Amino acid sequence: MSQLTINALKINIVTNKGVFGTFSNFVKGLNVVRAKNSTGKSSYINSILYALGVEELLGGTNGKTMKPVLREELTYQNNSYRVIESNVELQISNANNDSITIRRWITSATREERLIEVEFGPSLTEGKKFKKQDFYVHLSGSAQNEAGFHSFLVEYLGWELPFVPSFEGKERLLYIQTLFPLFFIEQIKGWSSFYAQTNTNYGIRELSTRAIEFILGLDVLSNSKLKERLRIEKALITQEWSNLVTLIKEKADAVAATVVGLSDKPDLLSNYEIFVYDKNQNLISLREKISESVLEYNQRSNVVRSIKDIEKEHEAKINEVEDKVLALQSEANSIRQDIYASTINQSTLEENLVQLQQDLKSNQDAKKLLDLGSDKNLYVAKGICPTCNQKIHETLLPQDIEFQPMTLEENIKYIKDQLATLKFAISQSKGGTNEKNKRYRAVSEALEEERRRVRGLKLELREDPRMLSNLDIEETLNLKWKIKELEETENSFEEILKKLETLKQQWQQHLIETTKIPEEFFSKLDKTKLEALQKKFRYYLEQFGYSSTLLEDITISLDKFTPVVRGFDIRFDSSASDYIRLRWAFALVLNFISNQYGGNHPKLIIMDEPGQQQMNINSTGKLFELLSGLEGQSIIASSLTLKEIEGVTVGVPVNVIDLGDDYIMKPLLS
Repeated sequence: MSQLTINALKINIVTNKGVFGTFSNFVKGLNVVRAKNSTGKSSYINSILYALGVEELLGGTNGKTMKPVLREELTYQNNSYRVIESNVELQISNANNDSITIRRWITSATREERLIEVEFGPSLTEGKKFKKQDFYVHLSGSAQNEAGFHSFLVEYLGWELPFVPSFEGKERLLYIQTLFPLFFIEQIKGWSSFYAQTNTNYGIRELSTRAIEFILGLDVLSNSKLKERLRIEKALITQEWSNLVTLIKEKADAVAATVVGLSDKPDLLSNYEIFVYDKNQNLISLREKISESVLEYNQRSNVVRSIKDIEKEHEAKINEVEDKVLALQSEANSIRQDIYASTINQSTLEENLVQLQQDLKSNQDAKKLLDLGSDKNLYVAKGICPTCNQKIHETLLPQDIEFQPMTLEENIKYIKDQLATLKFAISQSKGGTNEKNKRYRAVSEALEEERRRVRGLKLELREDPRMLSNLDIEETLNLKWKIKELEETENSFEEILKKLETLKQQWQQHLIETTKIPEEFFSKLDKTKLEALQKKFRYYLEQFGYSSTLLEDITISLDKFTPVVRGFDIRFDSSASDYIRLRWAFALVLNFISNQYGGNHPKLIIMDEPGQQQMNINSTGKLFELLSGLEGQSIIASSLTLKEIEGVTVGVPVNVIDLGDDYIMKPLLS
């Protein structure tokens, strides 16, 4: 179990006229630090944050977060004194009752603000010297390195801080600073929300939720981490798969090939094949095309022929090729017409899609207004279509036939179904057009090649019959180049296939991991904790006299774990003083649930001036009473008079630390 207990606090200020400061002892249970307003009470309380290196709650880091009285100029009995050096000494203990004394300088000529000295013993209360060790804070590694103060403090307190999802898609440590807003309520921002976040979120997604989950010790934290990790993993696998699919299609397009059986998304059963067109414009596998081309090349390369040897063959080929040219021309024209028709059809579908999307928006807007009770300028309410602005009849059928027209909800659903159908049709149309373009390209290339062959054949027949056939040699060399291109493409596909197979294995493991996510988001213990949290929270509000809304309407949000009223932010339904009561109750209930059911609360609550918004003193008295009954320690800084404190704490065990009505920082006796 984690625990943080404040045993003693001492502030030392060396001025040009002597040493000033203050010293206080604290006890377990309720401590009320009493001082008049504007005498240094907040500086006193905030110095605890500074000593622990979590002054980010005050809006910054290091000495500049402390009041001028601690670092620039001190006023005492109407005289001003220049501050030369100052520091804070804080003695704390943990669950094992091991005491340490933390010493941190606010301003010094020799000691840096980011240096923290730890003395391993209760030097403030026993006046003895103990072993010392220096640590650093607010530098890279201070949360995880051995010499980092927060790394030391987390281990000392018995916390095991988790790594949680970040905005970068990685995991980040849930820094110790992120936990303090849940049990240390400082006066400036602490009362403004249930989680007064520091100026940075440390790159952590849903920071307040993660902090509350940790303090309550919810199992959902590990479930959330698993879900976030799997979400990122899915996105990465899907993106890599998409990149490989794009690469395959680009390489296929380069050789006018067609890809069959390739899924655009990760698919364990996906097995794709590559087909290309042969001389007769029939689809065959890439391997068959290579084998066919190699066989032809081998036959050609073994024979060197003269023009005289192939004269009759050329004449026959001219007729054959000219017939083929005519056939290819006819096929190219036919495919071009098909592509044009497909393009027109696709354009029409896309226009219909835009119109349907507009129809959907119009109907959804109409429904929103109707649900809100509007009847002004609402066409549907007046029987006018929001899309075409024409009068809506009960039915297009004869009036003697009973027919129930669609409601707005039914109309919206119908349009959504149409949109899904249209999107599928557009996708299919694009796919079909792409395939037609590939075939047109293959036919066009074949047509151009055959025309070139006709010209070459005719030209070569006019040459000296004794010369070697250049056309024959050229076709053989072109065939060799084509084989090389096809083989390189095949090798590329094989490499990509290996990567796809690796992705399939990763995807399979991802799906297996997905099945490990509990069907119910919250564990049985989590449900028990959250039910008790809501019940106890309402109890505290009742005790404090909360009256802005019915207690049974107040619930704990299951996504952010903060109070809501009928699903909405409770602040909008609460008076200013009642919102302070809400803040009290939330601070107390986190402590109670963690102690009762197991969690990570440090059993410490610190509040600076809880009597905000002219709080009823009886409510403040009830706060003191309930705080005294909690396990651990509470420190309350208050401007109530000593008589008022005594009046509201009758029968309540309390340690009152009266700092008087003058400035807190006074001359220290040597």
